[in-house]
Amino acid sequence: MDALECIDTVNTKRSHELPPLLHPDIAGFVETVRLGTVSAAAKALGISQPALSARLSRLGEATGDALCARKGRLLALTAHGARVHDGALRVLRSCEAMDASVRGRAGDLLPLRVGTADAVPKVVVRRILAPFLRAGVAIHCREWASEHLEQELLSHRLDLLVTDREPVSLRGEDLASSVAGRSEIVLCAKRALAPKLRRAFPGCLADHPLGLPAAPSPLRERIDRWLRRHAPDARIALEAEDRALLHHFAQIGLAVVPVARATAAQVEEQFGLARIAELKGVDESYYTVGSRSRVPELER
Repeated sequence: MDALECIDTVNTKRSHELPPLLHPDIAGFVETVRLGTVSAAAKALGISQPALSARLSRLGEATGDALCARKGRLLALTAHGARVHDGALRVLRSCEAMDASVRGRAGDLLPLRVGTADAVPKVVVRRILAPFLRAGVAIHCREWASEHLEQELLSHRLDLLVTDREPVSLRGEDLASSVAGRSEIVLCAKRALAPKLRRAFPGCLADHPLGLPAAPSPLRERIDRWLRRHAPDARIALEAEDRALLHHFAQIGLAVVPVARATAAQVEEQFGLARIAELKGVDESYYTVGSRSRVPELER
């Protein structure tokens, strides 16, 4: 387990900003993880080092095992401590939200922490998040691979996940999932090349390179199955996790790329592309998974 100085990348609040509703033992643990040493955390909390050590020991006894182990001059979380820390962050955020609500400080409400899978088209993300911005909800958005973001959501470091992967492994009393959209997939190329490629489709895929989403991904699996059946000689020249990067290479005529039909009009206009054909039987779904307690319900 890494030293505590490297563990907490989420809570950057100073100690005096900890909500008064937070239990002192949990507050002491959160600050120790954030600052890396008991002495630094005790100073930030305005208490003595023995008093903070007593809080940590009491929390460890209450939860059933030691929270930290010393590694040289630093402390490191035990496996039990890491689990308790994840829960402590969740309690912290709940207390912060409750404190702001009780005091009526709407401006102090925490921003919605959103993770967007890099495979989801930006146009789709915009459609999902725009209603929150219009409702006055501040958003902190991060883009990463779905696997990483799923772990961040389960660890309560995210409030909402936008992904192209069916969230079968994301279960919890506080989590709610829904299908945000579904779209067929079309192939697009530089506008000047499209008429010729369209006439020779799908045989043209053996001569003109394809740019595809990087494997593994749900869409890539569906496209690979389609290619094995309809264009086994297709040449894949480029793979990328970032869809926008594929569009840039298509823009200069170096690749034929898949585009969600739902976003095709915007992509074609922005990058000077045109549709070649639809990939029959290939589609893509987009999902949202969010915390019931942290994702605000919007008026419809």
